[in-house]
Amino acid sequence: MAENHHPDAGASPDQLLDAGLVHHRAGDLAGAARCYQRALERAPDLARGWHLLGLTHAQGGEAADAMALITRALAIEPGFAQAHCDLGHLHHRQGRHAEAAACHRAAIGADPTGDAPWRAKAWSDLGAALVRMGDRDGAIAAWREALAIDSGRIDTRYHLACGLHDSGAIDDAITGYRAVLAAQPRHRDAREKLKQALSQTG
Repeated sequence: MAENHHPDAGASPDQLLDAGLVHHRAGDLAGAARCYQRALERAPDLARGWHLLGLTHAQGGEAADAMALITRALAIEPGFAQAHCDLGHLHHRQGRHAEAAACHRAAIGADPTGDAPWRAKAWSDLGAALVRMGDRDGAIAAWREALAIDSGRIDTRYHLACGLHDSGAIDDAITGYRAVLAAQPRHRDAREKLKQALSQTG
């Protein structure tokens, strides 16, 4: 069998993580977790290993274990932006929106000029957390930041249009819904919301 799939005793922690990623990307969470655990046995301060191991638990439906593992990664490397973002996503799924927002802000602060698609997602996720906290203006601002980084995020553009609609900015909402439909003509929710917004213009 290929060495990447069955790391031998001489493999380095980084090689074990890379082997784990092969399993992870193939959907083999158990195989990935075994590789990550082997890497951590050899390098217990490897933040990336704890983070990846946490993701296998998250994807396996074990949210509490996932959060504990990713938190451990952050204790080792507090500036680990992706780990902050993934922890925020887990909080969001648990309905802890204030904690999710704090994590997404930490992620953005840790890597304010990093990979554009990743930063756009962090801003978009922050907006999702803020709107559920009742901070519509903050959510709108976050979604605008996301779109300034990556204008192609259709889900973010739809959420921004909904936020503008709810805030009474009907013309801006209409523009937003139309932009969503131009990119995805079958977006049923955007079509229905556009009808509602047009009916409010008199």
